[in-house]
Amino acid sequence: MNKNTSINLVAVPSFAFSLSFTSKIWQVALDAGTGYMVLELRDEDTQEVKYQLLDLKFLKDKKSFEIPEADWWTTVLRFYHPFLLLERYNDPQNPLSKDLLVYDTLSLSLNHVLTDFQFIQMESGELMGHVPGDQFNEQRWSLGSRTEPLAGSNVRYPVYYAPGSEYYTLVKEFLGMEEAPVGFEYDEYGKNIIISYYERLGTKFDRKLLVMQGDVELYHEVVDTGLNGYASGSFFSFNNLLVFVQNGNQIHAIEL
Repeated sequence: MNKNTSINLVAVPSFAFSLSFTSKIWQVALDAGTGYMVLELRDEDTQEVKYQLLDLKFLKDKKSFEIPEADWWTTVLRFYHPFLLLERYNDPQNPLSKDLLVYDTLSLSLNHVLTDFQFIQMESGELMGHVPGDQFNEQRWSLGSRTEPLAGSNVRYPVYYAPGSEYYTLVKEFLGMEEAPVGFEYDEYGKNIIISYYERLGTKFDRKLLVMQGDVELYHEVVDTGLNGYASGSFFSFNNLLVFVQNGNQIHAIEL
């Protein structure tokens, strides 16, 4: 990254896809090995939860579905295609009362419910966890023939540079910003520089996304408004796609 406070060259980005929903995109779960991704969509007025399956490798809108066993207090954790893992809280007043749902996105049916299960990780086809609140009471459950995401899968997530760090100062100078109280998410992908940064708007913040290809500004837009502060997960890269959510209900993929 070179210091550059005068960005003048602008290009038009090529979008691999751009999808909008009437509900809020609450969670995004990607299987790095297959490129399949599930969006958790929530309608806060009706408290309805739906799910959308996308294929990032072949850029297909696969299917939308509901999970009858999942309610408003259930949220997506991980996706190991075809199995979607969801955490369901049985008592909103007790965070330790929860189960793990294993949902099959091929058959569109619930595969299994692991009661009193705190998920930690998946290893060699086994879900590893423990009883909530008791980390020494380990639990395991096999997904069968499902293995880990493919080695070398081309997924990248940005690095967070906190205020006061050396790289934070370099990015701030690169952007020519006088004030950047929240920090930056930063990544370099081939010839691309990708930066998520914040601008103060009264007591709130706008989050912007800047994509540079060499000296050319490929994309520079507000992607979130009214934030209270730093929120992780503003973007990720898969193969040659930059994937990000805008305004809470749109998901885009720019070709890099």
